[in-house]
Amino acid sequence: KGKYVYIGGSEADNNAHLFKKGAMNVLQKYIDSGDIQIVYDQWSKDWNPAAALSNMENALTANNNQIDAVVAANDGTAGGAIQALTAQGLAGKIPVSGQDAELAAAQRIIEGTQTMTVYKPIKALAEKAAELAVKLAKGEDVGADKK
Repeated sequence: KGKYVYIGGSEADNNAHLFKKGAMNVLQKYIDSGDIQIVYDQWSKDWNPAAALSNMENALTANNNQIDAVVAANDGTAGGAIQALTAQGLAGKIPVSGQDAELAAAQRIIEGTQTMTVYKPIKALAEKAAELAVKLAKGEDVGADKK
């Protein structure tokens, strides 16, 4: 419940849109019920942590530091958001999500400034990407309906 900030990735990257859609699929019923208010929602150019830092600073200023949670599109943007929270003495007091299971994120989780991250099985993803690349090279159908 409360006032949430969404710090997205690069608006030019379809993955950032997919991550946001996934987050909103979960949050929407709480937004609709009034339990959650998205009080700030901004993309971070090129997934740049410095852009996420600036976005979070703007979110804090616009809401007089009255934020209850931060949903960040990845661990880099979470790191930028946490920098802004640290400057206001709020790091570790406001839950911040991320994803990618970066080492820095795991360290922030241990420190208590980042709440969670998402591990993606790189080996399985790489194997599937290689399989699809070979099919494409052979001119075979990979079953994709989008580019």
